[in-house]
Amino acid sequence: MRINDAADDFFLLLISLSLAACRPNATLVPTIVPSQTPTAAPEEIHTTTVIPTDSDVEHLEPGAQIWSLGGNGWALEINGRLLVFDYVGRGESVPPVSGEVRNLEIGAINTDELQAFDLYVFVTHSHQDHFDPVIFEWQQQVENIEYFFGWGVGDNPEHHYMIGPRADAQLDGMEVYTINSHHSDVPEVAYLVKVDGVTIYHNGDYLASYLEDFEYLHTFTDHIDIAFVIGWPFVDHQHFQHAMRLSELFDPTCMFSIHREGDEDKSRQFAELLAEHGVEATVYYAENRGEDFICPIDAVE
Repeated sequence: MRINDAADDFFLLLISLSLAACRPNATLVPTIVPSQTPTAAPEEIHTTTVIPTDSDVEHLEPGAQIWSLGGNGWALEINGRLLVFDYVGRGESVPPVSGEVRNLEIGAINTDELQAFDLYVFVTHSHQDHFDPVIFEWQQQVENIEYFFGWGVGDNPEHHYMIGPRADAQLDGMEVYTINSHHSDVPEVAYLVKVDGVTIYHNGDYLASYLEDFEYLHTFTDHIDIAFVIGWPFVDHQHFQHAMRLSELFDPTCMFSIHREGDEDKSRQFAELLAEHGVEATVYYAENRGEDFICPIDAVE
């Protein structure tokens, strides 16, 4: 959401301060926020946080820039590194055909763009809404690239196969931890990644003994900056319980709802349910590929 008029800002600030004085015990509820990309927000939704627009980015505290790559796929830029999770393309060729526009701004991967980063590619499992073999072609175009897989997809000694029941890896000052499960008869993982002072969680389709597994992850951190969780808006479903427990243990700064493409409406319902159940977190969702976000981080080393 955007507030463009300085006078309105000041007027709203005065009102906010007056209300705070009258309600010293007011409880914050999750902020439900679409991307920076301008979209018409429903009038009945009121938020407690204004998410920066592109023009505000230079004034932010250090943070991570995040792009939606559609459905479960996300890219994060942190200190010159690009982390890509569960990318699924649209049958594109590598490299792009002549005249084809492809970049992060439209939620697609262009290997020319990737060459500016140290690239880390994470895949949770082999289902087609999480894994696209096109990612193997990137290594032909990108010099600095590392792959992490939640199963034994091959035998390349340069790749990292995070075989369960739990696995970990350290490289380039980055720590990677997994909790492993099976989903529809295929092995899979959820990732916890600590890099340059930022802690990231990506759930994939992880579905297992989350109470024990989250306690295990808690031995490595007590705070998650960016959490990608399944936005399933059903209180009794384990995916919703995942999000609740994750919020209790790790107090995430930014929580993103992931979903199959076409299920974007469930993300808002999911955020509203979290609010009803007292989760104090900012919940983001993407309505289209390429929408981008800034998640402010307290300190990036």
